[in-house]
Amino acid sequence: MKKKTQLTLHISLFLFSTITMAQELYLASDAAAALNETNSVGNVSNIRGIGCTTGVETTVVAVGTYSYKGTSIDGANDRIQITPTLTNGLDYEMKVYLAEGAGADINVHVWEGVTMTTPTITPSISTASSSLQEFTISFTTTSSTPILRFYNRGATGTTIYLDNVSIVQLGVDTQAPSTPTNLLSSGNTDTTADLSWDSATDNTGVTNYKVFKDGNLEATLGNVTTYQVTGLAASTTYSFTISALDAANNESTPSTAVSVTTDSASGGGGSGSSVWSEAGSVASYMGNVAIGTSSVPSGYRLAVDGHIRTREIRVDQDTWPDYVFKEGYDLPSLEEIQKHIKEKGHLPNIPSAKEVETNGIELGQMDKLLLEKIEELTLYILKQEAKSNLQSKTLQQQNHKIKILEKKIANLIEKTK
Repeated sequence: MKKKTQLTLHISLFLFSTITMAQELYLASDAAAALNETNSVGNVSNIRGIGCTTGVETTVVAVGTYSYKGTSIDGANDRIQITPTLTNGLDYEMKVYLAEGAGADINVHVWEGVTMTTPTITPSISTASSSLQEFTISFTTTSSTPILRFYNRGATGTTIYLDNVSIVQLGVDTQAPSTPTNLLSSGNTDTTADLSWDSATDNTGVTNYKVFKDGNLEATLGNVTTYQVTGLAASTTYSFTISALDAANNESTPSTAVSVTTDSASGGGGSGSSVWSEAGSVASYMGNVAIGTSSVPSGYRLAVDGHIRTREIRVDQDTWPDYVFKEGYDLPSLEEIQKHIKEKGHLPNIPSAKEVETNGIELGQMDKLLLEKIEELTLYILKQEAKSNLQSKTLQQQNHKIKILEKKIANLIEKTK
């Protein structure tokens, strides 16, 4: 029986029996104690073949007696797909033995729910051979249910093999986020106080903030930097602090306190000086603004229920998809694109109509994604142009040879007269 111990998270393909049995995936809590195989491929959880038939193998084995295999049915994007349950936002290391049968071509890409669709793999996947070899793949999750794909780009009937798979969380996070800074009260009434602060930082990312009122927990928020405290008493002074948390529930030290005195009951919405300020010709407001609606969604400063007319909108971007033209970019094949469209109904990395209907779009991000697709289309066109030029050159050479042969035939006919 193969097992791994002292793992925060562990998924393994184990082999243990005197009969042919398919491998099973287990979490750390049961990997060491449970029977490590099931009696049919259909019972294997979290791993399946897509476009291929799956089974067990007894001759291509790295550890134990059996390995897991997928044999191509149609030769187009056939793959073995693993869908473990992990924790979003953490670093993981997968170890897996891989091998290619005759004519097979194994590849590791188009992963979902991780930071890179083509993950870092050591050694290079190009070294895969007919003998099982251990590969190490590092990735960071962006979803709790990532999709890890092992493709076979070979012809119909070719086979790829997996054995002794494990996924381990890299290092339990014990580092607390930095202390939130610049906590301010941007406006208040007799019963409310609007708080804002600068984002904290963390090695794995901030997930939540806690708001404390006079030393007592007022609210636990998501990853936002504004909050309106309600239900306050008029003409009363309160002290507020903020702390930050990450996915491992590490909590920062509290921020510097901000003191807020609510307006008197007759003051209504306040004097106004606590909300608006003026410097030269610029009037500024530190709170949220709602136009045509009564609320601003969490994480946003402005909400408008209606049309906006302007000459120009500028969206600041940290990245831009010039990476498409860099050497080594993993351009999906047209067959892969066709497969994705058939399964999902939309292009890879582009939100579906349902997602847009639910969440809307972010202009900067959507422009980036659309340009990525345009640049990928440009690469497809250039490839097609190169192929067309090669075919044209080959045709010219063939026509030249035909003309030479025609002259030789004509000379032979002339000599026989």
